[in-house]
Amino acid sequence: MATDEQLKSYAKSLPPIYREILTAFPRLEPGRKQGYGLAFQTLEVDLKSYNLGEIVQACEQLEQRELVEVKHKIFVHPTQLGERLIGIITGQSAPVIQVPELPVLPT
Repeated sequence: MATDEQLKSYAKSLPPIYREILTAFPRLEPGRKQGYGLAFQTLEVDLKSYNLGEIVQACEQLEQRELVEVKHKIFVHPTQLGERLIGIITGQSAPVIQVPELPVLPT
């Protein structure tokens, strides 16, 4: 797995569209938990410099690099690696979802 130093270097090399998509997650959903996603249309409304087709293509590229996962052809969810990269770029890390184990039903 990539080190933080490698990710910092990688982040500096990102073209603007990728950086803007990744930084949109904590900006649009400040209370967002790790792995929670955004719809393509939500990104389009926020990223006025790009059209929907460009955003979809960029997210497909991010998915090929395993930084996001596209679900149901509409929602973009950062992977664990994507969350690390978002944290490096923005200085903000989304909280990890932790809930207690559900007890087994009595039989």
